[in-house]
Amino acid sequence: MPRLLPLLLLGALWAGAWSYRVQPGDTLYALARRYRTTVDAIRRANGLGGDLIRVGQVLAIPGQAPDFAALVRPYLGAPYRYGGTGEGGFDCSGLVLRVYAGLGVRLPRTARGQYAALPPARGLRPGDLVFFSFSGKRIDHVGIYLGRGRFVHASDRGVVIEALDLPWYRRAYRGARRVPLGYDGRNERAQDHTPGAAPR
Repeated sequence: MPRLLPLLLLGALWAGAWSYRVQPGDTLYALARRYRTTVDAIRRANGLGGDLIRVGQVLAIPGQAPDFAALVRPYLGAPYRYGGTGEGGFDCSGLVLRVYAGLGVRLPRTARGQYAALPPARGLRPGDLVFFSFSGKRIDHVGIYLGRGRFVHASDRGVVIEALDLPWYRRAYRGARRVPLGYDGRNERAQDHTPGAAPR
């Protein structure tokens, strides 16, 4: 973990384009707001003549990364629930799954699966997944880096934003992974934690 603080200082916004699979209820206007771009930019990037988009259609979304702090805001304070993906609460990987599903990205179900499937992040930036081992043996916790040394996660206190540099997170930190553009991984059914062992 000694290299964590220099990495935090390297965080930057993504440029380029995201690949997004259209979900029920999506509109070009809503996507433009979510990705901090314009409807015209999305139309140009995809050769669209109008505003019609279809569920399942894959769009290139130009512009900056989504505002992850805004994306997680509706979930702050939600209770911890083992195996939870939103109804009644979240476990750590369930929160990550829900946030990224809102961006049209499917991730493996467990923290271990996410850590194993995704490439390492070189220099933390918003949206990167940060992983921990509180047991000291294997990956057992995940959160989403928000920038400025903060991350959001589902803890035994519910969904909270905390400083990544707190001593207990420094000790348990095992690295970060980046979600590639257009990633579409397996949706595993296994759970993250042993029952009754919600992370701090």
